[in-house]
Amino acid sequence: MTDKAALPSLDGRLMSAVGYVRGGVVADVGTDHAYLPVYLVASGRADSAVASDINRGPIENAKETVRKYGLEDKITTLIADGLDGIEHYHPNDVIIFGMGGELIATIVDRAKWTREGTRLILQPMTKPEALRDYLGEVGFRIVDETLSEADGRVYQTLCAEYDGVKREYHGLARLLGEKNTERGGELFEKLAKRLRSTYETRRRGKAMSNADTSEEDAILAELAQLGIK
Repeated sequence: MTDKAALPSLDGRLMSAVGYVRGGVVADVGTDHAYLPVYLVASGRADSAVASDINRGPIENAKETVRKYGLEDKITTLIADGLDGIEHYHPNDVIIFGMGGELIATIVDRAKWTREGTRLILQPMTKPEALRDYLGEVGFRIVDETLSEADGRVYQTLCAEYDGVKREYHGLARLLGEKNTERGGELFEKLAKRLRSTYETRRRGKAMSNADTSEEDAILAELAQLGIK
């Protein structure tokens, strides 16, 4: 195991994935500089890794990072569209960060092999509700979720595994996550306050045009019940 002082420095956003990795082979989709897979392998949290990206530039950056830490024999870098071809490396954990929730859902849906014991560690930059909708519709159980902060922004990380049971998420459970809502905390309050501001603005706009505001009213009522005002 590499000395921790020699490991790449990860911000809170990337560190949110670390605790969900079970070991074995991990795939990091949209890897950019490969800091996360290098950290996981160098620290012993994963035996080996696949670092992929759809563009050549990020893969060249990833190769440089892998060489810097002397992990060429344990981390494979390759150009790939989403999870296409990644199944040949038999990853037991798949990390997809830095993309919109709808795009992540599309990537996972194309890779049906992820329903055979793979753990998904996902961080939607936008539309987390669309990702939760997809996971619930096709039978992925959200095992856990967490919030992190980097550069003044709060991020949601979801850990999911396929069990074939379909689910529906509503209200704050759909937008912010059931487990995040139950736990609360400083980061949840930050995220919830931003959501409240967004839904107040939406409600005013709809009210001015005499449109139905029941969706906004329900979310704002849930937030008020939690003391988010």
